[in-house]
Amino acid sequence: MPAAIAVSLICVILMAWPQLVCANTTQSNVEKMGPVTVAAGQPQPVKHPWLAQVVVTAARITPPLTHTLAPTTSFSQQDLVDSGALDLPALLPAVAGAQVVRNGGPGATSSLFLRGAAATQTLVLIDGVRVDSVSLGSTQLAQLMLAQFERVEVVSGNVSALYGSNAIGGVVHIFTKAGGQQPPKLNFLAEMGSHHTQHQQAGISGALDAAGATTFSLHGSRLKTEGLASPNTKRLQPAHPNAYDFFDESITAALKHRFNPAWLAGIRFYQSHGTVGSDQAYGYPTDLNLANNRVRALSVFVAGQLSESWRTSLMMANGHEQNLNWLNGIFDNRFSTTNRQLTWQNELTLRPRQRLQFGYEYLQQNLDASLYAAASRQVHATFAGYQAGFGAHQLQLNVRRDHYTNFGGADSYYAGYGYYFNPHWKFTTSYSSAFRVPSFNDLYYPHYGNLRLQPESSHSVEAGIEHSSDQWGMARVNVFQTRYDDLIEAAPIKSATIQLPKLANLYQAQNIGRARVQGLEASWSGRVRGTRIRASLTTQRAIDEVHKRDLPRRARHFASLLATRQLGDWRVGGMWLTSSRRYDNGAVLGGYGVVNLNARYDLSRSWYATTRIENVLNKHHELVYAYRAVPRGIYFTLGWQQR
Repeated sequence: MPAAIAVSLICVILMAWPQLVCANTTQSNVEKMGPVTVAAGQPQPVKHPWLAQVVVTAARITPPLTHTLAPTTSFSQQDLVDSGALDLPALLPAVAGAQVVRNGGPGATSSLFLRGAAATQTLVLIDGVRVDSVSLGSTQLAQLMLAQFERVEVVSGNVSALYGSNAIGGVVHIFTKAGGQQPPKLNFLAEMGSHHTQHQQAGISGALDAAGATTFSLHGSRLKTEGLASPNTKRLQPAHPNAYDFFDESITAALKHRFNPAWLAGIRFYQSHGTVGSDQAYGYPTDLNLANNRVRALSVFVAGQLSESWRTSLMMANGHEQNLNWLNGIFDNRFSTTNRQLTWQNELTLRPRQRLQFGYEYLQQNLDASLYAAASRQVHATFAGYQAGFGAHQLQLNVRRDHYTNFGGADSYYAGYGYYFNPHWKFTTSYSSAFRVPSFNDLYYPHYGNLRLQPESSHSVEAGIEHSSDQWGMARVNVFQTRYDDLIEAAPIKSATIQLPKLANLYQAQNIGRARVQGLEASWSGRVRGTRIRASLTTQRAIDEVHKRDLPRRARHFASLLATRQLGDWRVGGMWLTSSRRYDNGAVLGGYGVVNLNARYDLSRSWYATTRIENVLNKHHELVYAYRAVPRGIYFTLGWQQR
């Protein structure tokens, strides 16, 4: 495995040496940054669509991808299709610094470690709406099917100064499908394959009027798969492996109307509802554990210009996450989260390449749980930012103040600087702080919760070199260090500040953890002789500073490679993922290399057929201790797109 990692590093360096690029994105109805004068030591306005299109997550405004200071990876809708991934956990390993682990196949519990941060320390948004569980503090990634998404943006590093709690490792921002200005068009597909998989998808989108002022989108999908018996009985006792079915239905809908060139309003809806079973490390070997999970986001928004230099937007939203569990056919427990959110944001253009941003955000979090009662909490946040370019210099400053009804205040900041050596090469550096508030389980769970907990905190510093050009694309190399303090961990009861009954659990949540993550990320996205390539390599050290050991499930070295090429009526591609060993539950999980392939053939102008093969070499490995990863699977699709 070290040899494979070394080869990966050499390949990335060789590909990046000439001058290369990172991903792309699409964003309609947004403006780019002000005009840029091209001169030595200033950014070059690029023409290639990968680079000229804009991203919105890195600064809460709309600069081109090449103008962001925070490392940003973006996947357009075409990128999502080319990846061959079925859900978000299958896509995210293509991001530099991102590792995903799951307890089995589709629908199984999935966790994202971005830059070594825990699953609870990365924020996931759907159309700007929080959908995390307030009980666990993380998001149900396994419920997020790519069939409903238009694009995905991932910002790596501390950005709590923009988004508040949980944005320590970064932010994963999902944009659902939206209608374009063309006449309404239909599409559908049907897929069958290994593990008795059945997948259907259908949608319609377009404009409701000739002028294209009113647009809509409606898409739905249904997935059923047998899954796999994932527990390794040699490691996990008591366990009785079952090939549990996973069934998911998801839908997304959007309606937008442009009143005039300056004002736009709309409504967006997303829901994924799934049922899945799992084998646990406790209970009886014959136990059957079933879960009913739901993720939903509903938002209403209006955006426009109050003047030539003042843009404003207002969004009211409701994010919902639900987890219902049954044991042997009998209801066991319930956790249902509601996030009510209001966001008001303003952008003032002071001069070309200079913007001032300010706003207010309100969040109310409620939990309906069967195991304990928890009071709702409210968050009032104010934020401000300044983005500017002065000749060869680029600056981004952000501050945010979050006030929690049960904690008091939490402050966070981001200071980023960039310098253009010439129109294509740029140096970047930043210093930032971030935080994560305790989840309701941390606070209230019987015989574990602790009402005296304080938010976790972190500070991060990083520096990087970027290159971007129409010819070679974009390459980025970043080094970073993040320090974590007051991490919430289970501590022996003898050291707890609140004494519990003698028969209670022996552990309680406390702010006793410290950690440090140091790493290097290299990424490139561009074309080589007509082949679209996206490559990344990460080497990092995630250390528990209290116990002086590696943080669990974090590899020290991992890499990814995606390639796609158009060959006449054929479009072929593949993904290669590799990782060094990791530690979990006191055991060593061996390194692995997994190859996925996919191909599409256009039967006619509207009809097409695709095939994809997951884990082509049928590698046997574990992402989580005692849970086997998905074996080889072959899938066939027939689809139709109205032209």
